[in-house]
Amino acid sequence: MLLHILIASVCFTLIIPNTRGAKCKDGDHIGEGDPKGKDDDIDTTNGLSFLFDRSDSKMTFDCCGFVKQWEFYAKANTGTVYFQVWRPAGASYTLVGENMYTVSSGNENKEIQYPISTSERVSVQSGDIIGIYQPGSPIVSHKEEGKTNEYRQTTAVGGLAVGSTFNWGTVSQSTKRKYAIRADVTNGNNPSITNLAATVTFTDDTAVGTVLFTVAVADADTLDTLTTTMTTTTSLFSFDATSLEVKNTQQLSAGTTTLNFQVSDVCGNTDSGTLTIIATNIPPVIHNLPYNTDVTEDLTTELQLYVINATDTSPYDTVTCSIQSVSPTTSIFFTKITSGSSYGIYIQAFPSLSYDAVNVYDLTVACTDSKDTVTGTFYVYVTRNNAPVFTNLQASVNTTSQTPTSTSIYTVTSSDSEGDQLYYNMTCSSPSCPFAIFHSGEVRTTANLAGYTEAGYDLYIYVYDGTTLVGPKTLTVIVTDINSAPTITNLPLASSVPVPENSPLGLSVFQVSYTDIDSTDAHVFQATYSPSSGGSILTINSTTGLISTSSSANINFESLTSASVVVNVQLSDGTTSATSSLTVSVMDVNEAPGFGKTLYHLTGTEGAAGSLVGNPAFDVTDPDTGATQKFSIDCPEFNMDSTTAAVTLAANYDLDISGVASQVTCNVSVTDDELTATSLLQITITDVNDNTPSFGQPSYTFYAQPNVAVGNVLGSVVATDADVGEFGTVSYTLDQVSLGNEYFGVQSNGDLYVKTGLTSFSSGQTLSLTATVTDSGGLTDAATVTIVIPESTTAAPTTTTDRHVTFLEDPRNIAWVSVGVVILLGLVALMVYQSFKFNDYSRLAQWCQRSSSKPSNKPRRHYRIPHYHSKRVRDIPEIRYSSNSVETEWQPWRTGTQEL
Repeated sequence: MLLHILIASVCFTLIIPNTRGAKCKDGDHIGEGDPKGKDDDIDTTNGLSFLFDRSDSKMTFDCCGFVKQWEFYAKANTGTVYFQVWRPAGASYTLVGENMYTVSSGNENKEIQYPISTSERVSVQSGDIIGIYQPGSPIVSHKEEGKTNEYRQTTAVGGLAVGSTFNWGTVSQSTKRKYAIRADVTNGNNPSITNLAATVTFTDDTAVGTVLFTVAVADADTLDTLTTTMTTTTSLFSFDATSLEVKNTQQLSAGTTTLNFQVSDVCGNTDSGTLTIIATNIPPVIHNLPYNTDVTEDLTTELQLYVINATDTSPYDTVTCSIQSVSPTTSIFFTKITSGSSYGIYIQAFPSLSYDAVNVYDLTVACTDSKDTVTGTFYVYVTRNNAPVFTNLQASVNTTSQTPTSTSIYTVTSSDSEGDQLYYNMTCSSPSCPFAIFHSGEVRTTANLAGYTEAGYDLYIYVYDGTTLVGPKTLTVIVTDINSAPTITNLPLASSVPVPENSPLGLSVFQVSYTDIDSTDAHVFQATYSPSSGGSILTINSTTGLISTSSSANINFESLTSASVVVNVQLSDGTTSATSSLTVSVMDVNEAPGFGKTLYHLTGTEGAAGSLVGNPAFDVTDPDTGATQKFSIDCPEFNMDSTTAAVTLAANYDLDISGVASQVTCNVSVTDDELTATSLLQITITDVNDNTPSFGQPSYTFYAQPNVAVGNVLGSVVATDADVGEFGTVSYTLDQVSLGNEYFGVQSNGDLYVKTGLTSFSSGQTLSLTATVTDSGGLTDAATVTIVIPESTTAAPTTTTDRHVTFLEDPRNIAWVSVGVVILLGLVALMVYQSFKFNDYSRLAQWCQRSSSKPSNKPRRHYRIPHYHSKRVRDIPEIRYSSNSVETEWQPWRTGTQEL
């Protein structure tokens, strides 16, 4: 039993209290459901306090709410009983609340229901435990039926105040009793914020930390604990959850801020509300406007016109002032900070005021604290300026021509009623005036008067006070001993003097004339030129005044920067001088173009008409800028482009034709359409390899006995080339690779000879090889060469010496010659017949004439037949014929030869 109590005590101490739990519902209860069923017995000890075990779920609150009624069974005694709610915190417990009830006589042995008024209801949370305190005789009955730990009982607690604590862990637990008590619960009333929503207004000068609002909360459950919070996050305002005061934590900015608040009770019932705080700005105040002031129209310095007195009650605001507008519009007024933080109205230096133009300015001054702006009016009145007065003009003064530079000759004086600074200025009657006036009024010479010729000068003097200009007043200066200046009499001219370019050196252009009253003066002429380069083409005689062309350089119009030269002539008598000018115009003269050389060379090649020979690149110059040049050539063989001077062939040019020259010298000309220059052009035409060498026939046939001697000439394969000179030189080669050896050779003249013995060949055998001719330019022709080894005859020749085969010994020649002779005889007979028939012998004469015409000079190829020692054979005349065609010219005077 003791061990059981010890374990229960430890468990009681370690149990962690519950949170407030879910909200209670009306009709729920804690404790015995039917207290009357526990009316068996009653305690006997006075002053007892009970705390039911928190492990007993029947006697422990499991929700958050309020006790709205106690129900118990009063046994035999009368007196006071306290129904309590304890909240565990470890081994100690806090008395959360209690309700006292007095059982009067006549109420014994009854089940009593004790309703609790709203204001006295005890707030409970999940985990709270029911307790009973009976300061006198025991009242609440119990029944012996418990089996586990159900309550603690002690007389040590006594009458504690609500909120006090007691260590129930020192009180042992008891069993076997069920006390007749029950607590009916309710969820209670919701809390409320009673003074929101609300709006409060403050000015922006409200001190930091001012209580702006106090939130008021209420709950019909007066014993409930309320928690109030400001749910808006802001650094501008603070909220005290205890005093419920809202304060500003910094200077208020003009504008509106909304703060949200919430109140909640221990059971989580809430209410919310909003507080709107409006911060209003206190605008600044201008205390000393409208106002006005006067300024004189001759003001020259910056001037402070007024100091603006503008303030703002807010210690956080800074006031700035400026000129918002000016009527009439001008920019001469402005504001700036004076001493401290005040602003002043200023007018700039030299404002150019004019009373007659504007005599009053209306200024609108604006002052702002950056939130609100206030304005005021400031008037500036312009007062008229009093003009200064000369006190010693008009006047005159005498001086001499010997007066040096910077000599004071007079001092002008003036007065001004306003004391303004006075300024002097002057003009003069002469354009060359040697006098000046200073601001002090002093008149001085600016040059030595000895160099001037005027006897007197009128000086027109003005005085100015910054606003009003007075004058002119005249000061006459008389030079008592002045020299008379010379006068140029024939300048300036109304028109320019023309001078052609390339004029002779030293050509007279113009004679300057002059007069001077002082006839004994020595006069000297000088001149300047515009542009200055005119001094290189013109000169003036310092004694006579004669203007002439330069004696050292001709005038070249094209090299001038300007064709017009202004000659500024100065005539000095040693003291004074006269100046004038004339214009000389240089006239452009056409000048002939010219070749840079007397002979040019050009090399080209032969070719067809129109072929380009080349461009001689003439270095032609023409002094006249922009002149058009045209070229020409006098050789008929060539053409020349008139613009580019390119040379082309006028006709086909072939150096292979006899008499065509390879070098020609021509006259060439260039003209500007008016003047012409000539030179020589030597044109060299070079030969072109434009002809291919030719054998004249595609094949050759020669006969040779096998025993023919080495070196014996079998015949000729001579070729021709129409090129003359280098490209007309030809060379021969034989291709006899198929024979396996070089049996034959060809000489430079085209003769084919035996190079190696032919004994290896048999009679009747035919040999084939190719002959090639090549000129020096690489052009070639080829022909087939056939060597026939004849069949052996029964009668041996009388000699072993080979001979050339004659024309008639070749049976092939006999065949075609026979046919040709028949055709020729037929044609001759036909022509004779027609001539006799029509009595017209002209055609017959023409044929005879053509037959007797000069033969071609082309070389002929001959077949030579070796001569045997037979009279018949030797008597056969040698036949020669062309390789290209049958000979058409009959030459009966040639002996021993017949040509077909």
